[in-house]
Amino acid sequence: MFKRGAVFRSKAVLVLSLVLIGGCVFAGVVIWAPKEAPPAPAAFQIADLVISPAEVKPGEKVTITAEVTNAGGTDGSYTAKLRINDVTEATRKVTVAAGASQLLSFTVVKDAPDTYKVSWDELSGQFGVVKPAPPKPAPPKPAPPKPAPPKPAPPKPAPPEPTVRTWTLTDDAATRLLVKGISGASAHFVPEDKIELRYSVIFKLTCAVGVSEGKLWLEDIPFWLYDNWLINIIGGYTSYSGGKLFLTSLPPWFDPTEEIAPDVTELPAFKSITTEEGKAILTY
Repeated sequence: MFKRGAVFRSKAVLVLSLVLIGGCVFAGVVIWAPKEAPPAPAAFQIADLVISPAEVKPGEKVTITAEVTNAGGTDGSYTAKLRINDVTEATRKVTVAAGASQLLSFTVVKDAPDTYKVSWDELSGQFGVVKPAPPKPAPPKPAPPKPAPPKPAPPKPAPPEPTVRTWTLTDDAATRLLVKGISGASAHFVPEDKIELRYSVIFKLTCAVGVSEGKLWLEDIPFWLYDNWLINIIGGYTSYSGGKLFLTSLPPWFDPTEEIAPDVTELPAFKSITTEEGKAILTY
C-alpha cells in the first residue's frame, strides 16, 4: 500500500508537468503563427476612350474622356497624360480610392485643319479639324413680277354680212325704168358693162353702166339729151351730174315686189353689176 503523502506528491508533479507542457505549446503557437500580408499597391487601368465630336471646325472644342479604375488595394494618385500627334498636350493628376473608378476629361482646341491622333496610355483614337466651307452666295433677289399686260378687249363681233342677192334686169325692165314715155325708145344690155339706148331706128346711144354708193348709173349721157327729153320723163327718180345719170329711186309704175323680189319694196343698195347680151345681173 502506498502512503497518502506519496500520492499527493505524485499528483502535484503530474499537474505541474501538464502546465509546463501546455505553456510551451501555447508559446510555440504564438511564436509560429503566420503574419497578415500587406495590401496590394494601387494599380490603374484606363478604358472607354471617347472623343467628341469626331470632326470640328477650326477653333471649336473637342472633349476627350476616359475612365480610370484603381484595381489595387490602396488609394493612389494617377497622372493622366494626353498626347496629340505624339506630343504631350496636357497632364492631370487625380487620387483614386482602391477599387474605385473616375471619369477624366480633357478639352482640346485646334485651329489648323488636319487629322489629329490621340494617345492616352494604351488607348488611341483621332479627330479631324475641317476647313469651313465658303459661305454660299446669297441667292439673287427675284425680279419683281412684271405687271400682267392688260387683257385685250374682246373683239366686237363683226356685223353679220348682209345676204347677197341678185336681180336679173332684162331689157324690158331697163326700158320701163329709163325711157318709158319716149315713143319707140328702148334699152338693150351688151357685154362689157354697157347699155344701148335707142330712140329711133337710126339714133342709138351706147353708155357705160355701173354701180356707185348703192346707186345704178349710166355714163356719157349728153346734157342736151337729158335736158330736153329725159328730164321730163325720168327726172323724178334720177339725178344727173357731169354726164352721169343716177337711178335714185323707183318710178311709181315699177313694182319691185314683182320685178326684183317679193320682199323688196324700194330701190335696194346695189353692190355690183355685170352685163350680158340682153340682160344685166345686179347684186344687192
